[in-house]
Amino acid sequence: MPPPRRLPSRQRRHAIVDAVKGAFAEKGFDGTTTRELAKAAGVSEALLYRHFPSKESLYAAMLDACARGPVFAEFNRVLALPPSTATLVTLVHFFVSHLVCSDDAHKVAMDRLALRSLLDDGDFVRLGARQLAATWVSKVEACLKAAARAGDLDDVPVRRDLRAWFVHHLAFALMLFLHPRVPAVDYKAPKRALVDGAVWFALLGMGVRAEAVRRHYPGKTLSPPVVADISRS
Repeated sequence: MPPPRRLPSRQRRHAIVDAVKGAFAEKGFDGTTTRELAKAAGVSEALLYRHFPSKESLYAAMLDACARGPVFAEFNRVLALPPSTATLVTLVHFFVSHLVCSDDAHKVAMDRLALRSLLDDGDFVRLGARQLAATWVSKVEACLKAAARAGDLDDVPVRRDLRAWFVHHLAFALMLFLHPRVPAVDYKAPKRALVDGAVWFALLGMGVRAEAVRRHYPGKTLSPPVVADISRS
């Protein structure tokens, strides 16, 4: 192995964390050896241990880095909007659109980690779920309360926190079915149309009135006929 290019300690740590995402995504935590992690990062095992005393500490650093990526910065900007019906529609659209349409390498690695985690011990997804509960779920609940006060919400016999989780699960499942090079289901619609349909379906299921969805949907592109066309195609 050629000697690694000298980098300041902080940059080297960042480079290692970024490089090992694919290795963890491919084999999971238990199935990945420190030798494989060092090879993925282009460093020796000795140098790997100099920055991370254990595989557990490297894995924890990777999880922390995942929560600080550029998409999460935009997600936090949306989360900072005041609770309202408009914010709820924007938030659901952003969330579904990101899960379904984004195909950057970072997200692909995270998707693989999440799926492998669900098939194994669930620790990676459990950590993410705790973060979502403190951000996404609590914000959705606040927006649902605001929508109810504005008269934009019908009574739905489902807890507000569960409505937030069900939207997440819908978007995640749709993403999984679209993940293979040839999607597992031929929806006979482009991804953007599927996002529109999924957002419409999710918001109606949360109890948001159709008129309120039309009023606040980004670009004013969503309408029942679009979803109906998808279902007939």
